[in-house]
Amino acid sequence: METQLIRRENGIDYVLLTNDRLEEALRIQASTMADENIAIGLDSDTNEMAGVIFNKMHIPLKDGEEDAFESFVEKNIKHRSCIELINFLNNVESKVNIFEKYNVDAMMEMFYLGTDTKYRGRGIGKILTECTLKLGKMLQNGEIKKVSMVTDETIVLEAAIPKVVIAVYTSNYSIRIGEKLNGEFLVNVFYEDFIINGKKMSERIGSNHKRVALVAYKL
Repeated sequence: METQLIRRENGIDYVLLTNDRLEEALRIQASTMADENIAIGLDSDTNEMAGVIFNKMHIPLKDGEEDAFESFVEKNIKHRSCIELINFLNNVESKVNIFEKYNVDAMMEMFYLGTDTKYRGRGIGKILTECTLKLGKMLQNGEIKKVSMVTDETIVLEAAIPKVVIAVYTSNYSIRIGEKLNGEFLVNVFYEDFIINGKKMSERIGSNHKRVALVAYKL
């Protein structure tokens, strides 16, 4: 697939992720998580990946339909602390029914946002978020079409066009992105109030980051 440029700024090309860069995108995800449809930021000079944002499409579940992510967690995640953390984040997200609040039949979630450590401090996370919002608008306007990254694979939720983009922000840095881009803060939950295995989350992560926020951007 031909690389599609979304934006170029400060020596970084923001493009839609293609098959040949998938492994590198996953490398950034893994490395950024260790110390603490998809767009990537590439160094315009070296073509090295500087940041990545993973987006997931959602439509309302039908009566009796099982949530695919919850099913995956139940089958594959066994560590108690991981399960409790995932449940905590899911609880934050489920406090507001986005489909009902905005009267929409599809939304896009910014599921993961990461920047390579040597590129931090350049506003890449904010620009990747802006690229996701632009991508949603391009889908709405029919400027781009969904394609599968796996040859001959069926496109999941091909007809779903997002009207809202959401994110669960877990750090001061991501929360600041939401504030700068005028996102609507729907839920705020403080780490001080969240306990895993008898210990407050605020004691585990330190005093730097205070809260988790559910933020929505209407397209």
